[in-house]
Amino acid sequence: MDRGILLLVGALLTGALVTGLLSYVKAGQARRLKERIAAAGAQVRVVEASDLPSIRLKTADNLPFVDRVLRFLRFNPDMPQEQVVPWPVVVVLGAVAGTVVGFYGSQLLSPALALPLGLGASIIAIRGVFTWQHNRYVDQVFQQIPDAIGLMVRAVRAGLPVGEAMRSVATELSSPLRDEFARMLGDVAIGRPVDQAMMKLYARTGLTEFSFLAVTLGMQAQTGGNLAETLDNLADTVRKRVALSKRARALAAEARMQASILMALPLVAVLAMANIQPFYMDNMFGTPGGRKMATVGIGLAVFGFFVIRWMIKKAGSD
Repeated sequence: MDRGILLLVGALLTGALVTGLLSYVKAGQARRLKERIAAAGAQVRVVEASDLPSIRLKTADNLPFVDRVLRFLRFNPDMPQEQVVPWPVVVVLGAVAGTVVGFYGSQLLSPALALPLGLGASIIAIRGVFTWQHNRYVDQVFQQIPDAIGLMVRAVRAGLPVGEAMRSVATELSSPLRDEFARMLGDVAIGRPVDQAMMKLYARTGLTEFSFLAVTLGMQAQTGGNLAETLDNLADTVRKRVALSKRARALAAEARMQASILMALPLVAVLAMANIQPFYMDNMFGTPGGRKMATVGIGLAVFGFFVIRWMIKKAGSD
């Protein structure tokens, strides 16, 4: 028993160390990139407009192994502003969750299941926190996109160029979209075309609206036309998408409430049975077979809860 727990703790510490090393490598790459940009800042060159970039994001099969792992964990070291909880704290919390689940799993089920249960719980906890942070940040950016495009339309109609219109977004709007546009303008300042800089913003956030805006700016740079009218139409489309997203969330609120009720029903039934017939609960939690049944039941209930949430999210995204 003690040996299994020691192996579990060692594996979790090793996983935390590996995650820290991966993050350190990514941070070093970002630091070297910033140094290269600073060195080339004095020699800004103009890059000719290229063909319109593809709006398809890279799949996991086309990424290096380190990026695959970080992408699976939903951790993006290039976006530290989205991290409400620092990543070392998240890793420690994941290790603690894995240790607790592994310990009780070895007690209630089998010592052989301590390691897989602990590692699984640790990965789920870490990925869950990073996913929550990323979705929270992206949703804040998504809500500000109509205001940003509307501000660009007014600036273009006032006679300002596209660069100044985007600069007004980076100075007049609030965070987090202001910070993203400021970062994009930094890419433009070192010679990257506006449409490609916008595509980098799309790659960071995954919001399709930025790909629409990138294609619009790229086509206008190559073919010309009334940019203000095109941006106005795009702003109207984005406003409708934001309104539709809010409506979908409102409609899904009832389903989320039903999922919460279904998740709470077993707990209510256990508490009621413990008061009415304590003998049954003694058999459930006082015998090895009963503890195994309770553990499996709790696991299935949690699994069903996440399946329901996934179905609701999938229906809302469609």
